Amino acid sequence: MNAEAPQAPHEANTKPWYRQAWPWFLIALPASAVVGSLVTAFLAIHGSDGPVEADYYRQGLAINQQVKRAQTARELGLVATLDLAGFGQGDPVRVELEAIDAMPPAEELRLRLIHPGRPGADRSALLRRSAISADEHRAVYQGTLDAPTSIQTSRVSWQVALESRDWRIDDGLTAAGPGRFRLQAK
Repeated sequence: MNAEAPQAPHEANTKPWYRQAWPWFLIALPASAVVGSLVTAFLAIHGSDGPVEADYYRQGLAINQQVKRAQTARELGLVATLDLAGFGQGDPVRVELEAIDAMPPAEELRLRLIHPGRPGADRSALLRRSAISADEHRAVYQGTLDAPTSIQTSRVSWQVALESRDWRIDDGLTAAGPGRFRLQAK
């Protein structure tokens, strides 16, 4: 009789749980959610939501006024030819304004070039009338840019606002340097 000796139970080469990958993977999922919620709570407590405008009603009225002035520019059929010598401080600006009807008398115009992503890079100019036609359908305005000292050298799609007290032209232009641009009331 050949009796086999009973074998010892299989001694597996098992590691303790904390030395295996799966438990740590399973612990990492809820732990990352806890860490993420703590970061979110910290940002919510210490972050600023930004000020809510106290005079929102007055700002709404101002927007309505801008819409009315844009409508006036459309009714007058205003078209402006904008000559820019550049986008830097002190660069000359010239605007030739044409209208279907006689324009309301405006001694000054405000030109604003609004940068699409950097409010600190906006440019503006106060333009004074230098000539007007006898029938008041054409006028020329000149001035210089009040601009930040940092000059944008890449091509930018500027939002343009050309306005007087009575009308406003909102348009856009894409440029990197000097040029002649046509703006139209839309």
